[in-house]
Amino acid sequence: MRDLKAFALGAVAVAVLAYTIAAALAVTAQAAGRSLDVALGPFVVVSVARETTTAVTTFGSGLFLVALLGGIANLAAAQLIRHRSGRHRDRVE
Repeated sequence: MRDLKAFALGAVAVAVLAYTIAAALAVTAQAAGRSLDVALGPFVVVSVARETTTAVTTFGSGLFLVALLGGIANLAAAQLIRHRSGRHRDRVE
């Protein structure tokens, strides 16, 4: 259960942070009148395409991938901390 909590909290925190950064990049690109493509390999995180009078913004599946990686990283850190704390993690000595 601790592992699930660590993964979920890390994934949600990184997802919120990644979405906020992607939205800020998209707004900045739209304000500057430029196109923008941010991707992790084939997975698009955010894309802003300029057309004649409009801008089309797309948030892709890369945001999910970033959140998944953040959850895995948080889970690994939690397990490392738990392992280093030793066997007496619930005892006060």
